Amino acid sequence: MIHLLSFAADVDLLRLTQSLWQHKIPHRVRQLNGEQQLWLQDASQAEAALALCTSGVSPLVEDVAAVGPLIRVKGWVLTSPLTALVLILSLVIALMTQFGELLTLLASLTFYPMLFDTQVYLVTGFDHLWQQPWRLISPVLLHFGWLHLVFNGLWWVDLGRRIELQSTWLLWVLLLSTGVAGNLAQAWQAASLFGGLSGVIYGLLGYMWIIDRLSAPRYHLPQSILVFMLLWLLLGLSNLWSVVGFGAMANMAHLGGLLAGVVIGFWHSVWINKTAK
Repeated sequence: MIHLLSFAADVDLLRLTQSLWQHKIPHRVRQLNGEQQLWLQDASQAEAALALCTSGVSPLVEDVAAVGPLIRVKGWVLTSPLTALVLILSLVIALMTQFGELLTLLASLTFYPMLFDTQVYLVTGFDHLWQQPWRLISPVLLHFGWLHLVFNGLWWVDLGRRIELQSTWLLWVLLLSTGVAGNLAQAWQAASLFGGLSGVIYGLLGYMWIIDRLSAPRYHLPQSILVFMLLWLLLGLSNLWSVVGFGAMANMAHLGGLLAGVVIGFWHSVWINKTAK
């Protein structure tokens, strides 16, 4: 069980508990240390329970509504810990490296090691990966500007939460596999300094698109999102974004992550359909 919220001893929780049972959310209210503590049996239902606390379905008391944003953040962390962790790490690393300006700090996380002399050089090749395997995935945590971080962060939170509400382990698998595939694809194209979650984001899109079409829909991804992101990818591959001043984009990382997500989605849908028979 997980501890969701605490209330003063004199707060009447009857309407809240009735709403929780009506929505089939198993829970328990414990009297501890002079307060009432609400515990849930299943952490995956925390977001739904918090929504009932703040939506007015069970108007508890104004105290809960007053701290609504904090409650929602707590619910998000409880139900999507990996999504939250990756977002926080990306933000911390971006601030520590000043969005890629402090190369001495950045160097330990880039795909290619850096050699500092009178100038900075990238040590090309792939042999270093045997001794430093974390470089296969670490570039996904690097971002080179506020717009880069915000754009990727919003997509990661939206898509990552959808998947993590189904399974945190599944999101781990997708993060690692699409991240590595995207980084290898970008490194194969050219030795350059690159980073960001966008390859993973395309991988999540590819996975969700395939899984919802080849098995019982579970993510219900709007078609408009898929069309927008595929159009963005095609425009990037056409080099249009560089021409209009958006700067170079890791287009092969996007494509590599997308293909990896599609492959995993196909394999997973086959497994789901087979076990359902």
